[in-house]
Amino acid sequence: MYCVNLRTGKKLPSYRTKAVAKQAEKAAKKKGHRLIAYQCNNCDQWHLAPRKYHRRDCELGCYGKGGNPKKCYRSEEEAQLTADLIALRRSQEMWVYPCPYDPDVWHISSQNGATSKREKKRRRKRRKRN
Repeated sequence: MYCVNLRTGKKLPSYRTKAVAKQAEKAAKKKGHRLIAYQCNNCDQWHLAPRKYHRRDCELGCYGKGGNPKKCYRSEEEAQLTADLIALRRSQEMWVYPCPYDPDVWHISSQNGATSKREKKRRRKRRKRN
């Protein structure tokens, strides 16, 4: 399995270790490119991304449906731009919301703040106990 660039459709260069990816990052820096090495959640390899597009994972306990940490955005506008791009690619509506742990951080979701089925079941069980 390999990852592709969403804009061009070409295969992304991948690196087996963080050390090799950091070497590639330094080589790119010498050529004037501002890239950052990151470990891919899809293929477990390392790739390089432009620093301005790379988002850090939320370290405050926010996770998506698949159990991966949510990405952090510095402003609502930045998150909305990304959400619009994702919506175009996936043909699925996306919503932006503030992080419940840090009001200065924003996240993107496909669930529109709706309570998940699992949480609804937990609430029903709690009501029956009381």
